[in-house]
Amino acid sequence: MNLDVLKLIIVLIALIWLNLGIRPPRITPPNYWIMNIGLLLLLFASVLDFADGIKSMDNFPILGHKAPFHDTLEDQFFDMPGLAIFILGAFREILRKIR
Repeated sequence: MNLDVLKLIIVLIALIWLNLGIRPPRITPPNYWIMNIGLLLLLFASVLDFADGIKSMDNFPILGHKAPFHDTLEDQFFDMPGLAIFILGAFREILRKIR
C-alpha cells in the first residue's frame, strides 16, 4: 500500500473519530477546536501528497507535483503547522488532565 494513501486514511479516521461523537466527552472546547484545525491542515497536506501520485493531476496548478508552489504549500503551510497545532491541542489537554 502506498504510504500517501495510508497517511490519508489515518488522518481521515482521526478526524472522523474526533468529530462524530466517538471522542472522549471531557475534551475542553478550545483544545477540541485546536486539534480539529491541526487535523484539517494535515488532511489538506495528505490530499496534496495523494495527488502527487496521480499523473492526470499534473495539469492542475496546485495539485500537480511539478507546480512550483505545491511543495511549499504542502510542507510549510499544511503539514508542519498542522502537526504542531494538533500536538499543541493534545498536550494542552494532557496537561489539563494531569493537574
